[in-house]
Amino acid sequence: MKLVCYDPHARRTDIADAMRTFPDIAFVRPTTLEALAQDLDGAEILVTSNRAYEAEAAAIIRAHGQALRWIQFTTSGLDKAIGLGLPSGVIVTNAAGLRAFSVAEHALFLMLALMRQSRHAEQGQRDQQWVRDAITPQMDNLAGKHLLIIGTGAIGQEMARKAKVFDMQVTGLSRSLASLSNFDRLRPRADLLPAISDADVIVMAANYEADTHQMMNRAAIAAMKPTAHFINIARGALVDEPAMVEALRDKRIAGAGLDVTLVEPLPHGHELYTLSNVVLSPHVAGAGSQGTGAGMGKILSDNLLLWLKGETLQKIVIERTS
Repeated sequence: MKLVCYDPHARRTDIADAMRTFPDIAFVRPTTLEALAQDLDGAEILVTSNRAYEAEAAAIIRAHGQALRWIQFTTSGLDKAIGLGLPSGVIVTNAAGLRAFSVAEHALFLMLALMRQSRHAEQGQRDQQWVRDAITPQMDNLAGKHLLIIGTGAIGQEMARKAKVFDMQVTGLSRSLASLSNFDRLRPRADLLPAISDADVIVMAANYEADTHQMMNRAAIAAMKPTAHFINIARGALVDEPAMVEALRDKRIAGAGLDVTLVEPLPHGHELYTLSNVVLSPHVAGAGSQGTGAGMGKILSDNLLLWLKGETLQKIVIERTS
């Protein structure tokens, strides 16, 4: 049995370490598209990421991955991979929840950066100016604020847990209204506009699917309080970006913290770079250490053991591709 790991953007020592406990599985790590095409020959398992699944890689995987039976993604999202096309007949699993702690931390960072006027404080440092009197009137706190989390999966739940430490009131918007810890209230998706109008901070943590495309549309943005902040650590296509830019430019909302944008990398000269009420980060919410949880190596190891026993895998996203 052969396992191919194609993830040129990451060192993936965790995968290599995990594979040492499976000496009977041939493990190869191509670093170029040409090597990927060769190494896929006879490979039953592919480990890759949504980021690595570019158009050329997708074409190679479909053309040369005829023996593939299972693809394990090292990311929770795989919207790009699905859009570009997966080979037929494979089971697809992801790493849902793996980096939830990190993404939730980053959402809090974006909230705090907006509330505590970090951009303006940093500009004062660069200009060697003591800007206390200038920024203090605009500063605010998370304590007592009403947080709306759109999407109550692993990231949304971790976000709620951390937000309660900051003494925030937390509402979740979800398809399911089953009771969840750390949420003061759960509302159905049909309540999107009234839920937004009640919130001081809105965090987008929903999965990107056909029915969530531009979920944060012009009407939803218009429903925000003028003092409210919007945070997106999910996908850029969940938001009507031109409408969001207009609202930020016209100061109809207080600010936005964005780790994701509609087009990535965000093009040079884009207005989001210049707006003073926007904090941007380049899709890095999941970056950092392993934290306190198990890493990708354990997710792969656990699934490999199940695969070798012929048992049902964990974190299945697609049972069999068509």
